[in-house]
Amino acid sequence: ALSIIQDRQGFMWFATQDGLNRYDGYHFKLFKHNPQDASSLSGGYVTTLYEDRAGVLWVGTKAGLSRYVPESESFINYLHQPDEPTSLGSEVVISIVEDHQGYLWTGLFGGGLSRFDRDDGTFYHYRHDPNNPNSLSDDDVYTVFEDHQQVLWVGTRNGGLNRFDARKQSFTRFTHDPAKPDSLSHDRVYVVFEYSDQTLWIGTR
Repeated sequence: ALSIIQDRQGFMWFATQDGLNRYDGYHFKLFKHNPQDASSLSGGYVTTLYEDRAGVLWVGTKAGLSRYVPESESFINYLHQPDEPTSLGSEVVISIVEDHQGYLWTGLFGGGLSRFDRDDGTFYHYRHDPNNPNSLSDDDVYTVFEDHQQVLWVGTRNGGLNRFDARKQSFTRFTHDPAKPDSLSHDRVYVVFEYSDQTLWIGTR
């Protein structure tokens, strides 16, 4: 399983390369992508799972973002549409997190960072700009995390760690420097975690 969570109803959810599994304590139910059914899972390869504060289950796949609708056991899908700039920034969703304002952030492979506004169903994108040192350092985003000070941190494949300044709409980069032993240990960041004493831990390659 690539991701495992327990929702507030007690169900266990397992993200796999061949669909989404739900376990109720007795039986498994498998949700798969069906090209003939627009309300099925967005893709068969499930990468990440996230339950927001309202109890909504979000499912990231290699084909988009899916919102689970428990009443019908179906999904509302948000897909990357190259001709629609407010759609999801790329097909492959790697990380999902909800911030303190209720925005849903998706870390994308090849698409940078997308902020989802659920009120109007649109995505706003943050991407790497080689001419702007205050842009996102890398468009391959592995992890997104909000700390206790409501600061958003973004870990990337080859660009190190980014701290987002919401007021300035810009990023500060933290990267590995062989000449500085107190710099980031590696520029590939897999996870960001805040301990109970508010220390931020960064998992790298």
